[in-house]
Amino acid sequence: MNRTRMRLLAPVAALAVAAPGLVAGCDGSDGGSSGTVSITVAGMPNNQQPEMLNNFNRNITDFTAANPGIKVTGDEAVFDVRTFQALLAGGKLPTVFYVPFTEMQGLIARKQVADITAAIPKDSTAARINPAIQKIVKDSGDHTYGVPVQAYSMGLLYNRDLFKKAGLDPDKPPTTWDEVRAAAKTIQSVTGVQGFASMTKDNTGGWALTAMSYAHGSTIESADGKHASVDNDATRSVLEFYRALRWEDNTFGSNFLIGYKDALDAFAGGRIGMFVQGADAYKTVVSNLGMSSDAFGLAPLPQTARGLGTLGGGTVAIINPRASADQVKAAIKWVEHFWLRKYSGQEAAVADAKAKAADKQPVGEPTLSLFDQATTDTYLEWVKDYVNVPRKNYAAYFASAQTMALVPEPPAKTQETYGTLDTVVQAVLTRKDADINALLNDAQRKVQATIDAG
Repeated sequence: MNRTRMRLLAPVAALAVAAPGLVAGCDGSDGGSSGTVSITVAGMPNNQQPEMLNNFNRNITDFTAANPGIKVTGDEAVFDVRTFQALLAGGKLPTVFYVPFTEMQGLIARKQVADITAAIPKDSTAARINPAIQKIVKDSGDHTYGVPVQAYSMGLLYNRDLFKKAGLDPDKPPTTWDEVRAAAKTIQSVTGVQGFASMTKDNTGGWALTAMSYAHGSTIESADGKHASVDNDATRSVLEFYRALRWEDNTFGSNFLIGYKDALDAFAGGRIGMFVQGADAYKTVVSNLGMSSDAFGLAPLPQTARGLGTLGGGTVAIINPRASADQVKAAIKWVEHFWLRKYSGQEAAVADAKAKAADKQPVGEPTLSLFDQATTDTYLEWVKDYVNVPRKNYAAYFASAQTMALVPEPPAKTQETYGTLDTVVQAVLTRKDADINALLNDAQRKVQATIDAG
């Protein structure tokens, strides 16, 4: 499930099929006839995120100073199935927009995104992104339709302060699900705070359940996306784990309609001890929601003996399919500037890190690198004087990122599949007598029908 409310995307419902054709035109910006190319760029934080908005506006100022022929206007739009088609059909989609990894192939097939192959310079930073990640934005003819700008993997988030209060070692987080269960009991009994939580609605319950299914040994769809495999022993084990924490241990709380924002708010506020989430939540939880950086705990997602690895995903910058050639080039320049230039040279890296640190934005936060380890290590060396994140606290996560397999999200009808699984998670947590076998059998049938419907 791919996100980002800086994270630019929160988990969303499945993208509806587009209208058969697109009306000619652009997104309302000047395509260059006056000598100035105007573009709108999504991802602008709102006024309730002043430090992040500062960083965004400073980037526009720096970019336009370096590119006086390009006018950039920020836009708060984020990907949402309820608005995407209207934005696109009405000519209101920003020139630069952000979508989850899982949406890319559908957008390409429906021609809802610009082909930017010719606009990416061969010597650019974008061209050096890990080829395995680049595949996400390419079609069978090797044409490119987007630039990956963020990648994440799921981990176990935990509150280090609560661990300390409960007498647990925050530097030795759980490495098995039995240890997670035991830690949840200890946190709740000693501190009175809910030991474990899970997101359950807006497709987030299915997203977290899928990640945990991978960790227990099974995917929920075949690799080619043609067959559902929801009804499997690994997912059954996860739901039995949920049942035990909810009905036997009473460490799962009492609110079972929790979305992405709800979970982050509760975690930042010290109201839950642990939950499964993307590691890149650091920026939102610490910078925006005010959690202490020392309290933010991140561990690798525990794996059973049959574990496949952890779920990974990310965010892609796409260009409005109505954009002119000049707008496409300008948009690529913006994406390079805002997201990637810090990896291109020491001067750019230091300038970016210095400015972010001044704006109290994280430098060196836990994310998955888009580049090879050597590039990442070089970048961290360049900015070491400005790193303001306690990276030592995440040593186990960083180490696991080098060895733990990254399993992609389900390839077909991803969000619809997650939505179906939401109801399964909710049933287990709200009905003591919920029949897990029957729930999975029904979900299997529904997901397969959705896949077959195309």
